[in-house]
Amino acid sequence: MGARLAGMLAPPRAGPSFHLTATRRERSFAAPDQPPSQPIVKSPLPRSLALALLFAALVVTAQDKPASLLPAFGDAGREFTTKAQGGKAIKGWLPTGWDDNSEWATLAATYTKLKDAPKEGVTAVRIELKDLGDGQLQLTSYSGKRVFKKGVKHAVEGWLRGGADFKVGVRQPGDPYEFYVEHDLSAGKEWKPFKFEFALDADREAFIMFVMPASGTIDLAGVTVREVK
Repeated sequence: MGARLAGMLAPPRAGPSFHLTATRRERSFAAPDQPPSQPIVKSPLPRSLALALLFAALVVTAQDKPASLLPAFGDAGREFTTKAQGGKAIKGWLPTGWDDNSEWATLAATYTKLKDAPKEGVTAVRIELKDLGDGQLQLTSYSGKRVFKKGVKHAVEGWLRGGADFKVGVRQPGDPYEFYVEHDLSAGKEWKPFKFEFALDADREAFIMFVMPASGTIDLAGVTVREVK
């Protein structure tokens, strides 16, 4: 290259030999042919970054569906025994934040935590009602959302299995203890999802309550209550 630059900066020589020399130098120092361009291959994301992105996507997906307005019908719970009328008892296991409301009735009942829930991450409970005299079995939560606005639609969802009579409803918290709305639920030998939607005609304080009006056995799982957008 230095030789070429020297030739370019030197004063031109007289005579034909100049043109021949210049031609030879141009040929000698012509740029070599360039190899064909190669495609650029991007290296994969580092494993730690890929896992972080996946986790963030899962979090966003989970946030898309709002949490239940009532305590989770989940794996954390406690054993209990309650006296009912007629010397009978209500006992067993229920998720934290959920309570039997049948001590005023003449009946015997047992709540049992099951191991064969309808899907992973869902908690299931078997309700066995027997020796029913006066009244009915009632399951509810005294925690969570208690005031429902006029015209706002809500949905009670979960899973059910069994053939016993079973209802879900929205009930007054005090005398005369009437239901604003209620709905019969049915299932069979296999787990079946259910969904009950309601909207009240005025702002009302209320309980979401499950009811068994007759003796029998029913399995309940994964209960949620959400506002329908």
